[in-house]
Amino acid sequence: MTSIKETAKRETIATSQKFVLMGNEETNPEKKEHYYKMALELEPKNASALNKMGLLFYQRGDLREAIRFFDAIIDSGKVHNLYPIYFNKSMALKVLKEYEAALNYISKALIYNAGNPQAEELKREFQDIVDEKYRLRAEREKQAAYAGLKKENIYKSWNPPTISVLANMMYYKDWNVHKHRRDFEITESQKQKVVAKLESKEFCCATCNYYTNDACRKRKRMQVDAKAICKAFQPRN
Repeated sequence: MTSIKETAKRETIATSQKFVLMGNEETNPEKKEHYYKMALELEPKNASALNKMGLLFYQRGDLREAIRFFDAIIDSGKVHNLYPIYFNKSMALKVLKEYEAALNYISKALIYNAGNPQAEELKREFQDIVDEKYRLRAEREKQAAYAGLKKENIYKSWNPPTISVLANMMYYKDWNVHKHRRDFEITESQKQKVVAKLESKEFCCATCNYYTNDACRKRKRMQVDAKAICKAFQPRN
């Protein structure tokens, strides 16, 4: 025997569906929305009314609100064939240019309607856009990494030889031959001249014997900053 509660529930569902049909027959978008809202007041999970509301907002360009209605259908768990809902959501995401999400939902749509030509075409379109996006991103990352590598490969440090070694280079022509002796006599005045050349950066890669065309022959032609200096520095004669 049918209970009063069950009878009332069936009547509510029937009335809700009646409002959906009335909305479908309307040509005025505002009146459509009015009837669909009435249907949802009676039956908040009415999938047909939710979908129609989603399509209304899609047509108005209110895509986030449209997606909210489509999601309500998905979350309700009442619809067994979600193909049209996933399809509609993917279209809204396409307009929003959220192509990865659109690809995800059109792929879900095809689970319910495998081989659908329209959905397959959309999937290819979204896949091409996503693939191109990642190709461009990979290219940018590659270029950035290459630029960073080039930047890191430019020697920029200030790491000069000691004062005494530089003084030896300046004042003893045969220093290179006897450099391991390190017993050349260097005066305080000579040391001060070396210090002055360092402080003014007269001693730097640009004035080194190994420096040619912004590169260092000593460092296997590594690019160097003209104002840098390293332990291999030798002042030009």
